[in-house]
Amino acid sequence: MGYGRVSKWWSPLLFVVLFLTTGVLSADYGLDSSPVRDVVIPAPGDVGPDVLLADPGCPLSPPPNPEVGDSWVWWLWVHDPMPPHFEQHVCTVRGKSDRGYVVVRDLEWNVSMDQSDVDAILEAWENTSIGPYPDQGIYEIDSLSFGEPPDQLDNDPRIYLVWFDFVISADGFFFWFDQFPEGTYPSYHSNECEVLYLNTMSQGGPSGEYMLAVASHEFEHMIHWKYDENEDSWVNEGMAELAMWFYGNPDNITGFSSNPDNDLTAWDGNWSDYIQTYLWSLYFFERYGGHPAVYAVVHEPANSIAGYNAVLDAFGFSEDFDDAFADWVVANFLDDTDIADGRFGYLGEELPAFNVAGTYSSYPTVDVQKTVNHWAADYYRFQNIGSEELTLSFDGSDDNAFAVRALALRAGEPPEVIQMELDQASQSGSVVVPGLSDPDDDVILVVAGVSSTGGTGYLFSAFEGQGTGETTPPAADLHLLVAPNPSLGPVCLELSWTGQGLPLVEMYDASGRLVQSMSAEGPQGRASLVWDGRCSDSSPAPAGMYFARARLGNREVVERVILLR
Repeated sequence: MGYGRVSKWWSPLLFVVLFLTTGVLSADYGLDSSPVRDVVIPAPGDVGPDVLLADPGCPLSPPPNPEVGDSWVWWLWVHDPMPPHFEQHVCTVRGKSDRGYVVVRDLEWNVSMDQSDVDAILEAWENTSIGPYPDQGIYEIDSLSFGEPPDQLDNDPRIYLVWFDFVISADGFFFWFDQFPEGTYPSYHSNECEVLYLNTMSQGGPSGEYMLAVASHEFEHMIHWKYDENEDSWVNEGMAELAMWFYGNPDNITGFSSNPDNDLTAWDGNWSDYIQTYLWSLYFFERYGGHPAVYAVVHEPANSIAGYNAVLDAFGFSEDFDDAFADWVVANFLDDTDIADGRFGYLGEELPAFNVAGTYSSYPTVDVQKTVNHWAADYYRFQNIGSEELTLSFDGSDDNAFAVRALALRAGEPPEVIQMELDQASQSGSVVVPGLSDPDDDVILVVAGVSSTGGTGYLFSAFEGQGTGETTPPAADLHLLVAPNPSLGPVCLELSWTGQGLPLVEMYDASGRLVQSMSAEGPQGRASLVWDGRCSDSSPAPAGMYFARARLGNREVVERVILLR
């Protein structure tokens, strides 16, 4: 894989940095109002023409044993003018150590980078860091944590750190095709060595703590490519973010804490994705085996969730990935290692407060309809509880899997985490939170999606007391299954229920407009309906998001439907 990193500071011009999966190259250009860090390299047909700028008489390749002062022509990935393209530039070795070279494009020397930067970079690369391992440099920290780097072509154990002005707000990248002879991949060039590209103009300067941490991030990508070149991006980026923590300068925790309903396993390159994968990797490191476990993840041939499950099994843990994930989302909200066995917090980070998706203070609160992404979480706060007990009920989409917890935040007491046991078939259940004697006592409902498939909708209710009398939560005995979803055409709606009567099913568009109504027919307790993808006037419904709502008496269930065209 190839990987790039976009700076925390941001220019509104969308830039293109590297993100490759083996054999697949794609393009992503445009404007975006939110910070993005990894951006896709264009497909071969979209790469701009090469610019040949070699100085007459300058070597086109390095000498057998490069020394400080040696210059030769490099292929650099340049973004000005767009589209991104390769240009030839003369770069010179400005520093050399046992395990690295610092190479600077001649245009930058003594402009944005000088000898003091070079000396500081090599000191951090070889000898020191500012985190938990102060007597180790970046090379040693990453190599011990993740594995030895590749040495594909040049038979030189040193890593090249090549510095130039990217022009765009990007920090660095690793190109995997530098590991192959020039010409192996048409439209792309190779410098035929182990090389990390780093931006002289990123925040704090080339030798600042931020860019030194970025060097550790990019070095992890190089190592990860060697051992598992097709690993899912969210795993690889999470390990690279953890490398920044090992160096001692991790990214600031912003973005994800404001929007925790973000699929951990779906890598979009947004800032929230970086922070989310960082926190997951740090939690896994602290909780499930430290450096040996992290090393095993990088070397494990299985990818994504399967890879983590293989490592958990190999290290003898009883938890699967979904168990660890369910604890992790609670740890993100509480960050308290003093309760339970420490699983609900971090030792190496202080987390900001995570946003709640809703706050409720009047009861009963009945059948609140929400959705949560796969491998993501929602938090809801209940306050001003006028009873010593609060009953929470939940009913999720039957074809998904959820993990639901109640967090009792009693004034002056440690938090208590109470697991809601869910019926596996109906994904429904309830829990009573006792001991709420102070007006300042709050309860947090945590809802996590712990599956990669299925509907994302759910209902929850809250009742003061144990739910007796008129405030008893309605039985979760009306169910709706939608398939296929997404769909290119008709959608089958499978209904099951108990009691008398026939459910009414209504289709709504994303704006809440009623599109079509249907009545269930068939044997009592089970029915199949088909939405033909049309509106009530028989016109085709446009592509987009729709909601199927089934109602029977005071019972209701909603499922999201994606219609493709």
